[in-house]
Amino acid sequence: MEKKERVQHEGVIKSISTQTLEILIVSRSACAACHAKSACGIADMQQKTITVQRSEGEFHVGDQVMVYASMNHAVYSVILAYIIPSMLILAAIFLLERSGSDELQAAVISLIFLSGYFFILYLLRNKISKKIKFTIEKIDNY
Repeated sequence: MEKKERVQHEGVIKSISTQTLEILIVSRSACAACHAKSACGIADMQQKTITVQRSEGEFHVGDQVMVYASMNHAVYSVILAYIIPSMLILAAIFLLERSGSDELQAAVISLIFLSGYFFILYLLRNKISKKIKFTIEKIDNY
């Protein structure tokens, strides 16, 4: 996989099992790295844990690694997590308002649809995880 065709994030190994590694990734917005973030108050930093199939090599808890996903997998993730839910909520609000519901009722019902969508994603998480594969490489710190 060429570098242009993949998404990468730096992470730290949080835990190791016989078949998987849990990697802690710190996502920072551009503001989070800013020297004036304490004065600004809009800095954004999140910690995410992803599970990666164990690959060849020796890994230890605390090792720094680079986590890779192909661009196709990244696009698939964005579609599932952002595009479909956005379309679902907009379509639900539009259809409910056209059918005579008031705005508040349409908004609440569309959020119920949205929670149902994410519940279905949760139920299908194992199937989805088979389609989205991550690879890792150990970062050599000398």
